[in-house]
Amino acid sequence: MEKLSLLADLYRRPGFLLKRCQQVAAAIFIEECREFNITSSQYSALYVLHAYPGIDQIALGRLTGLDRSTVGLVIRLLEERKLIERSANQRDKRRMQLKLSAAGEQLLAEVSPAAQRARERVLAVLPDSMQADLVRLLEAFLEKHDAVIDAPAILEGKHRPGRFDFTEATKALPRPARKNG
Repeated sequence: MEKLSLLADLYRRPGFLLKRCQQVAAAIFIEECREFNITSSQYSALYVLHAYPGIDQIALGRLTGLDRSTVGLVIRLLEERKLIERSANQRDKRRMQLKLSAAGEQLLAEVSPAAQRARERVLAVLPDSMQADLVRLLEAFLEKHDAVIDAPAILEGKHRPGRFDFTEATKALPRPARKNG
């Protein structure tokens, strides 16, 4: 019985609960959007690039909350499907601008109703009043941890990475102990 109480303690930890909620939301998104062969991260990238064509990979990662390697993978996969296009930034040739291709615009238009259904399904298990409360609590949680994505600062190039900025996530990982000898 003591081992079960240890599990109960684990299952009530906020981080564990948030991770499980994210897993459920991701699974629902995949179910709703299966016919489009797209993940929620890829959808987020298409959504942001539709709104802000010409941003670079760093801004896209920050606006979608994706770390550097994940946004790189998302861009590669979308580019392989010819859903996005890269072009050199006129002011800084080392930076590549990203934008949706015509196929990307079309896929976004087609997948958006399914993505909306996924969003509704995630919350539908709760009464209306709790749905709004859940979203407010999650927003407050991020705000109190200074982890809200500051889109205006990112778009203006004034973003300062914070403690929970996942584009810098690898810096927060513990480093392996060095072996002597």
